[in-house]
Amino acid sequence: MKKIIVLLLILIFIAEPVLVRAFNPASTQTYLSSHNSSPWTVMALTALGATGINADHLKSISGTSAIEYSAPILAITSLGYDPRTFGATDYIAKLESFYHDGQIGDVATVNDDIFGVLALISSGVALNDVMVVGAKTFILDHQNSDGGWGFASPGPSDTNMTAAAITALISAGVSATDEHIQSAIQYLQINQNNDGGFSYTPQGQSDAASTAWVLWAQNAMNASPTEWVKSGHNPNEFLESLGTASGYFEYTSGSGEDAFSPITTAYSAIALLGKKLPLKTIDSQPIEKYSFRIEGSSEQICTGSVAGINALDIIKNANTMCGYTYHIANMSWGLYLDQINSDVAQGLSGWLYLINSLSPSVGASDYVLKKNDDVLWHYGEFGWLPSRLTLSSSEISHGGSVTAKVESFFNNAYSPITDATVHYGLQTMNTNANGEAVLNPTDGYYEIFATKEGFIRSQRMLLKVGDPTSATVNLGVEIKQGVVLGDNNGGQNNEVVAFTVDPSSIDFGTLNPSMSSEKNVTITNTGTVTLQLRSTVGGDEIFRDSITIATMPWQNFTAELQSNANAAYPLKLTIPASYTGSGNKSGQITFWAIAQ
Repeated sequence: MKKIIVLLLILIFIAEPVLVRAFNPASTQTYLSSHNSSPWTVMALTALGATGINADHLKSISGTSAIEYSAPILAITSLGYDPRTFGATDYIAKLESFYHDGQIGDVATVNDDIFGVLALISSGVALNDVMVVGAKTFILDHQNSDGGWGFASPGPSDTNMTAAAITALISAGVSATDEHIQSAIQYLQINQNNDGGFSYTPQGQSDAASTAWVLWAQNAMNASPTEWVKSGHNPNEFLESLGTASGYFEYTSGSGEDAFSPITTAYSAIALLGKKLPLKTIDSQPIEKYSFRIEGSSEQICTGSVAGINALDIIKNANTMCGYTYHIANMSWGLYLDQINSDVAQGLSGWLYLINSLSPSVGASDYVLKKNDDVLWHYGEFGWLPSRLTLSSSEISHGGSVTAKVESFFNNAYSPITDATVHYGLQTMNTNANGEAVLNPTDGYYEIFATKEGFIRSQRMLLKVGDPTSATVNLGVEIKQGVVLGDNNGGQNNEVVAFTVDPSSIDFGTLNPSMSSEKNVTITNTGTVTLQLRSTVGGDEIFRDSITIATMPWQNFTAELQSNANAAYPLKLTIPASYTGSGNKSGQITFWAIAQ
């Protein structure tokens, strides 16, 4: 009998029961409300059903890596808001800017792809979106032979990244019965500790964060935590044992409260509530875009339409379209744009903005854009008036003339500008007292604009003269091929502009929202002079808004092509995720050129 009693005591000592505490959501919510300073605490409070959650700290995120945007996006969507418009900038556009070569962020790490997928899906990005598919494939391709994933690739597996990968892949449409998921589950089960919990690396001490992340994966698979039992203990039981009467969760048993406790507690609350990431998926709404133009000291830098919350967002978001460099200084009075490319604010000259030709009374970061706003950024001096160019016709016959009129906007009305210079090709003409200049160009295509000292450069307009054969292609099922001929230097040297575009037809195929199709066009300069290539697009808005050439919006496409040379340019059509149209759409793209 004595031996039996001793053996029982030994067994009890080895099993070392976990202290089980009941999870108290109310005290945890109180704790997190008083420690709410991160995206994770916002997510946990949302999961707990809290109202009036303060999320102002998520409105001005500025990161240099993909991972810095993922958690804020997940927190914003958990509140039911759109991260494209919630903060000071479009966070989805920022995250998407880190997508390259079929993956998100750093090619040497997997965590940015995992949380990038979760963030994109939470924002209503479709599962067949090229970024979601690419990142999902990258995750699958970088699973280790033991079934797990690690922070780096290549690198050893850990429970955290393995659990997060399971969560992301299931959110991205991978079945829980898929061999990749089953292999990952086996890795986790092998590395479960006897107390029912999990550590970051195998054989380590169980901790709340690692156990919570594994519970996220279990919740994503709709699996019961009581199914994963080790030595009589399960993950849910272990995690509850780390809860305290104050509402926070210890990282490890007896570790107490530290600076990381709010995050640990947030992880734990989400897990014990049976939640998974993303907590909520919003419906992606069409994003309001605003027409804009950026005029530098010597040339137009960028034009088109782009989304944004305030006028300064136009500079930030248009950068991905046109690739210029810029600098925004944080001054005592607020954010200040002091440089684009080589144009630096100095003396009386700097970067100024106008809305609908008027100068607002607030800084650009404080001006909230409204429907139909037109934004003009220019380098110059305060008080310069905007100029407007109009043409009597956008197309004239051979030997014909066109009247260009240049006006300035002042006191809510337009008035003529005398002695303004109208530029067309390599020629110029000055305006008369009525602000008009009669142009007599030779056959060809011309990009016309006007300048005068003390005025903002006008917008550019395209003029077609005569009947030059142009490379106009019908966008859609069939693209028609042509040859562009034209003399755009006024006939001064009898230099001929001529080029061909190949192939003769391109089929974008059938595309769903969020999908893209890219085809190359090869342009050959068959003329005698170097060409500066341009483009213009007409027809359905899906083409006018969504076509890029050589990664640039068609409005900003420019390329130099030497005589007798050829080059391939990718023509890409991307259907926005929010696009609601259907059926066959038609449009035209015209390549044209001027002699250099």
